[in-house]
Amino acid sequence: MKKDIRPLLYSAIAIIPIGGSSISSYLLSDYLRDFSETLRYLPLVWGLSSLSSILVGFYYFKQFLFEILAIVVAAPLLISYLNYKKYENIKIEVNEYYLEIKFEVPMKRLSFDNPSALFEYVFEKALKKIKPPYLFKLRNLDNCGNLKVIPRENSIILRKRCGDTVVEIIISNNDKADLKVTMPY
Repeated sequence: MKKDIRPLLYSAIAIIPIGGSSISSYLLSDYLRDFSETLRYLPLVWGLSSLSSILVGFYYFKQFLFEILAIVVAAPLLISYLNYKKYENIKIEVNEYYLEIKFEVPMKRLSFDNPSALFEYVFEKALKKIKPPYLFKLRNLDNCGNLKVIPRENSIILRKRCGDTVVEIIISNNDKADLKVTMPY
């Protein structure tokens, strides 16, 4: 897996005075689509934007310097969280015998050496969104079953089975992966 520098480039946009932090946080959260990953880049955004906004605000808007700094600090956090909530899309379907959890996992355009590394990446991102009591049952999937890779014409299906629980990841393009967990009650 190679290192992705696009989040650093989006963070550098924060050098634009006053509005740069908002633009940068929107682009970061839209690209990463994960609030916890976006939070890792916000200190850089806050530092660059605060420095440029203080310099511009000190010369041109001295009376509004504290308001500008409050906007520079609060807006990226709020924008990142609201953009993250836009991509919150977990569905739980219940029938007589099984419980299905369907989730669209956002992925960055990364290259993986093997399918099990791709499965682990998507599965770990999905575990951040899934809440208890399902979370405890899904954490045990690391220890059982082999990964089965099913190539299709337009997609790849990665499937792992642990007893009655089946985790299926369908990757149809590089932007998203559909995760489907089927488990008994």
